[in-house]
Amino acid sequence: MRKQELIIKKAMQEIEKMLHDLSKEGKDLSLLKLKKYQKTHHIDCVCPKCDKANKKNNPSLRGLREFGFKVFVDEHDEEVTDY
Repeated sequence: MRKQELIIKKAMQEIEKMLHDLSKEGKDLSLLKLKKYQKTHHIDCVCPKCDKANKKNNPSLRGLREFGFKVFVDEHDEEVTDY
């Protein structure tokens, strides 16, 4: 469990740093929104996870390539940062 706590602590530090940077850039953080995202392997991938996902017809089981969150700070802004 200690390793998990360390990971969470480091992630929180990175999020705090990003928010400070956005604030320094003059962004209004009162409308801040975070959106989770996941990028999976390509549809033609044949790794075991993707093969299982194809057999079960469930794309959520595909192998993950990347995950993180996108930050929006204004209703009219495009995404500000990809993390």
